[in-house]
Amino acid sequence: MMGVQRQLAAAVFLSIFFAAIAICAALFVFNQKRLFQDTVRQSREMIEAASLAFSQALADGDEVLLDAYLHELQSRKELYIQEAYVLRRDGRVMAHSRIEEYGKIYSIPDLLTEQQPTRLSEAFRENPDTFRVISLLQSQGDAVGALVVNFSTQHLTQKVQSEMSWIVGVTFPILVLSGLGVMLYGRRMVNRLRNLQRKALEIGRGEWGEPIEVAGKDEISQLIGAFNQMRHDLSQLQAKNNKSVETIEALNRDLTDQLTTIRQLKEQLAEENAALREELRSQHTPDEMIGANGSLRPILDQARQLASLPITVLITGESGTGKELLATFLHETGSRRNGPFVKVNCAALPITLIESELFGHEKGSFTGAVGLKKGKFELAHGGTLFLDEVGELPAEAQAKLLRALQEGEIQRVGGNHPILVDARVIAATNRDLSGDVKQGKFRDDLYYRLKVVELRCPPLRERLEDLPVLAQHFIEQYSRKLGKPVVGISPSALKALANYSWPGNIRELENMVARAVALATTQVLGPEDFLSLQMPMSNQRSAMNQTNPSSIFERLLDLCGIAPQELNHDGWERVLTACERICLQSMLEKTRKQKEAANALGLTETKLHRLIRKHGLKNR
Repeated sequence: MMGVQRQLAAAVFLSIFFAAIAICAALFVFNQKRLFQDTVRQSREMIEAASLAFSQALADGDEVLLDAYLHELQSRKELYIQEAYVLRRDGRVMAHSRIEEYGKIYSIPDLLTEQQPTRLSEAFRENPDTFRVISLLQSQGDAVGALVVNFSTQHLTQKVQSEMSWIVGVTFPILVLSGLGVMLYGRRMVNRLRNLQRKALEIGRGEWGEPIEVAGKDEISQLIGAFNQMRHDLSQLQAKNNKSVETIEALNRDLTDQLTTIRQLKEQLAEENAALREELRSQHTPDEMIGANGSLRPILDQARQLASLPITVLITGESGTGKELLATFLHETGSRRNGPFVKVNCAALPITLIESELFGHEKGSFTGAVGLKKGKFELAHGGTLFLDEVGELPAEAQAKLLRALQEGEIQRVGGNHPILVDARVIAATNRDLSGDVKQGKFRDDLYYRLKVVELRCPPLRERLEDLPVLAQHFIEQYSRKLGKPVVGISPSALKALANYSWPGNIRELENMVARAVALATTQVLGPEDFLSLQMPMSNQRSAMNQTNPSSIFERLLDLCGIAPQELNHDGWERVLTACERICLQSMLEKTRKQKEAANALGLTETKLHRLIRKHGLKNR
């Protein structure tokens, strides 16, 4: 026990001794550093303040005033200035605390060459006994030179030593008294420390062993309790760590398996997608197109020859004749069938957004352009771009479309660089573009650029031989779609459809069949399912021509109020006069206005007025 006390006493006194040395050394270094930093800061601020006067004198070239300022600065003993001088921008000494240095060329400081607006001065230590402060001299914002001052730091060491003598004289007795108190308290802890040592050695030999049993609530007991808790936590943490490692390894294995499965499924989906595309393409062969064996055959044969050629094609025809279907046929049977097929309805594009839709735009190019957008030309790269209703494009868009066709490149709205595009262009219109060119509504150069080859889709009235297969196709399509048991159409219904002029072409036929299927009550459509058809005037005239001519003449005489036996005298003149009267009366009742009646009959208003008076008709 006495040995432990002696060791404790020696340890306390050694600790006090070394602590005193460490404290004194730390305070010495700290105070020395603090005094040096304060001195440098004060010196830097003083030099920066003095630079204003030096700057003006240097700018004026007043060497006498510079020398006076410099000697006045060095005369201040409290600053401990060893050397001071003023440099011009070229490194020449304009003023110096030593006369023999006047006019010499010194190296130019970095502060003067860099000339940073926020860096007006710098300070650095040259050796343990001196430090240097350099301040930038400026005139009207431009650097004209620098003020360089070397300061001595020897007085700082003496000042620190005097402060440390006082600190040691106060600190050492306090540490000694504290050490004696620790020794007195340590005598009571010796036995408990021995027990703790013995238990710790047992735990060390047993590699953890059992927890240490400690009685009491003092600091040693708390230390041992914390040690026991730490031992328990470490064992639990080790167990969780082992379990986490196993879980992570299992998750990695599962994730690897899932990624492998996803990769396999992705490859399988790609193969299936390619197979389905090929199957879908094979289901739309030219021989299976509706009407391909009729009058449409020459057009499809010509389209097949053009399908793989890199030329523009203009498809013309009335609305509803299948221009878009023919464009799709050109794409699907050509060498670009694996590329995109982009459709653009030029008539539906807003005038202000036509250029953006066709050629794209950069982010921020106009209000609402919150991001980059690719145009239809870029989206159709490697494929086909179908411009439907191309005749509706405004003049400005026509010019840019012509450039894209000629150069094979576009430029986004707000962009600065052209973009190369490789897209085969197919255009379609229901307008007479040649007439629009003559009227100045469509550019002639763009017209000829689009019309490298023209394909005309015939109207339905010119291909009535395809009417049965078209009607049957639409019947089957809408029967499946509407869930109706309609399977066909009767010959009499087909005859009624053939007698119609079909101004809306195939689109009108599709809508007519869809309506008939929706309202049908039988499995076969008949004429009664197409009562909404209006027989055209040509068919009415044809039916009239098939009537007995003698009965028509008798009806005409009856309308004129002339008996057949009266024709021997002036009957012919009476018939002409009566017909003239009937035509005038009918047109006046129809139009209600003489001006409109005169225009409809091809007469002047004066002549019409004379005929009204001649026949005694009511003047409207």
